[in-house]
Amino acid sequence: MKTILISGARAPIALEMARSFKLAGHRVIVMDCQHLTITRWSNTVDKYYTIPSPRFNKEDFIKTLQQIIQREQVDHLIPTCEEAIFIAAYQSVLLCKVWTVNHDMIINLHNKYHFAQQYHQLLPIPKTVLVSNFKDWRESEKFVFKPVYSRFGSSVIIKKHIDSSHFKEETKTNWVAQQYIKGKEVCVYTIWDDGNLKAFAAYHPLYRAGKGAGIFFEPVQNEIVFDYVNRFGKEIKYHGQLCFDVIIDDHQQPYFIECNPRGTSGAHLINNQLATAFLDNKFVLPKNQQEYAIKYAMTLLHPSSLFKKRVIQSKDTIFRRKDLKPFFFQIASLFEIAYIKYRKKITWLEATTSDIEWNGY
Repeated sequence: MKTILISGARAPIALEMARSFKLAGHRVIVMDCQHLTITRWSNTVDKYYTIPSPRFNKEDFIKTLQQIIQREQVDHLIPTCEEAIFIAAYQSVLLCKVWTVNHDMIINLHNKYHFAQQYHQLLPIPKTVLVSNFKDWRESEKFVFKPVYSRFGSSVIIKKHIDSSHFKEETKTNWVAQQYIKGKEVCVYTIWDDGNLKAFAAYHPLYRAGKGAGIFFEPVQNEIVFDYVNRFGKEIKYHGQLCFDVIIDDHQQPYFIECNPRGTSGAHLINNQLATAFLDNKFVLPKNQQEYAIKYAMTLLHPSSLFKKRVIQSKDTIFRRKDLKPFFFQIASLFEIAYIKYRKKITWLEATTSDIEWNGY
């Protein structure tokens, strides 16, 4: 039996991991900066810790993390959200196996401009330039504009004619312009152990929260994408969770538009096999076509879809008959996020991650 510490308990994938590791016979500790996360209610969790924000109180965050690892005799630390980037900088003082790559690499992958510049020889990445160097304003509708550090696609400008004056604001200087690729979006989730691919899953986000985060996951199988990702991870000797957003154009050519060096919703497709992927000497590739959905989010954001056959037949990522509390208490996390939103005067999506975001500082 191993002791597994999972951070980012607010994320549905953290709940997925907790259930998988407990099913495999391991002791599960979870932690988060927020109090009322969905994972804390799970009967698969042996202990829950509320910790300082890595974004606003980095030193106390790391100190608390060290104390938890020592007190609980943690064997494996698995970050699920952007706290992974902060953790990556302090691996040497964390006395357990940490599932992140080194700090320099994780920053280069997270930064949309650096990702495009440093890895375009290993992956097909659309033309990407800093807005400060962008010249094609007459054809700006052929480009996608987004901050170099962002998530959920919340700030993305797509297929709009704009000019350079749009970026005069101080908050919009660190953006990129990326060639727009028309096609189907595929999101890739992988797990790596020192350059060895342990798990691979891909899905199409059929329904979303706003313009970004998927809440309905349609499994996708694409050998070309798999081959690119497999070669890439081996080449850079990646360690931890590595995810991509990919556009498949009309000629079936994939374009890797950005990278997320952390967990994403593709973990739901691996579900009970997550523990196997992390700890055993096996490769996990989900082969069934079971669709998954975060159904409380579907209820709030796409209520009319609930009557569609495929949504009805999809598997809820939260509901489990033997672990009901996360399903019934998930409303509590919504109240906490609402409190953060109104107290800080930020958007709903910003409120979900404002305390763990890495934005270059």
